[in-house]
Amino acid sequence: MVSLLKWWLIICLTVLGLLTGVYFDMHNHIYDADVTKLSFLILAIFSGTSIWIGKKTYRLEKYAEYEQTTDVGWFMAETCLALGMVGTVTGFLLMLGTAFSNIDVSNSASLQKALGFMAVGMSTALYTTLVGLICSLIIKVQLVNLEVAIDEP
Repeated sequence: MVSLLKWWLIICLTVLGLLTGVYFDMHNHIYDADVTKLSFLILAIFSGTSIWIGKKTYRLEKYAEYEQTTDVGWFMAETCLALGMVGTVTGFLLMLGTAFSNIDVSNSASLQKALGFMAVGMSTALYTTLVGLICSLIIKVQLVNLEVAIDEP
């Protein structure tokens, strides 16, 4: 029962963090800043994986199924991390690929436009990286909790 309560504590703290982000309107800010929308795919994978881990933890506590594997969960954690890195590379490509095309260094309007494109690419890179790292970390904490419960006699 202890591992299920630990999992529930992790989920409650995660929801509290998400609600804090909603209060500060981070979801709209990320939606506007991340042009690839990979952050929301990462969040969807995170939600599904957390529910899956919760079900496995519940079954372990309820039915004492010790023959469980967590390989899929570790794969999903790495998927969140990898998608964050894909967003990083995509953001840098957006930043560098579009910012310097058709730039006229003597025209201040074109320089401002280039800086605007750079900001969009950089925000995409940073937000997808941040969301991927946080989601991967929280999934890994849940998996460690589950594996400790599986290894207990």
